[in-house]
Amino acid sequence: MNKSTSGNKLHIARWLLIGLYLISIIVFGGQMEHSTGQLFLLGSILVLMHAPKRYGWKGTFIFVATAYIISTILEDMSIRTGFPFGNYHYTLGGLHIDQVPVLVGPVYIAVGYMSWTIGSILLDHADKHLDKKFNLIALPAVSAFIMCQFDLVQDPLTSTFDGIWIWENAGGIFGVPLVNFLGWYLTCYVFMQIFAIYLSKNSQIIIETGDTEKKSYWLQPVIFYLLIGLSYIGHYLHQINSDEVITDLAGNVWGVANLHETAVGIMLFTMLYSVVLATVRLFKPKT
Repeated sequence: MNKSTSGNKLHIARWLLIGLYLISIIVFGGQMEHSTGQLFLLGSILVLMHAPKRYGWKGTFIFVATAYIISTILEDMSIRTGFPFGNYHYTLGGLHIDQVPVLVGPVYIAVGYMSWTIGSILLDHADKHLDKKFNLIALPAVSAFIMCQFDLVQDPLTSTFDGIWIWENAGGIFGVPLVNFLGWYLTCYVFMQIFAIYLSKNSQIIIETGDTEKKSYWLQPVIFYLLIGLSYIGHYLHQINSDEVITDLAGNVWGVANLHETAVGIMLFTMLYSVVLATVRLFKPKT
């Protein structure tokens, strides 16, 4: 089997994986716990099928390891000290690294890689031009914002509603404190900046042939990121008539239907907006 045939099969396999994620969203649309599992499993697989075509296996390992290590260290630090996310604790069982479930890191890896890719597209494939100081700073800065759009959508539902983690002092953003989102930005920016610096010093690892020449290759993580956002529409439709209310640890009362409606509204004008911008940038005719 030649490299071209192998590459085409892998390209098709990635689309099939994205299709599987879409099907799982439809089937388990109202079950929040399934959404998290689908995201970290299928999203992580997509990273391992997609990133090596651009950065090789070594570059992919650097991104995965950096995202996992930095996110786990800062999450554990925050659970113990309150910095940088605020005071919270996880309720998940299973394996932990100190206070942090091992399954948390793959979410940073998966959504982080998709956000990085979208950021690179928006900045005219800045990942291959990191010798320019502007790109070296701008790419992780922009990508971290895109990553935080996801957290702004999912955190109130995953914590206040689903209780996967609990905010001990609660907060004004549907039970989530503002400092959480600032902490997310810091965490994402740090591991993306480290990866950007690595690429700037090892630009020879970036691959610009085969798959990476196809617009559809770049579209794949964009579509996956879009599906993450659209999955919240399913949650909303299952709770649209709910009159249930939830009281957080600060005594604030939140309507479940309102939580879900707010998540969809935020998603439409943050995550979807980034997807539209990236898609337009990909398919904009060259002048």
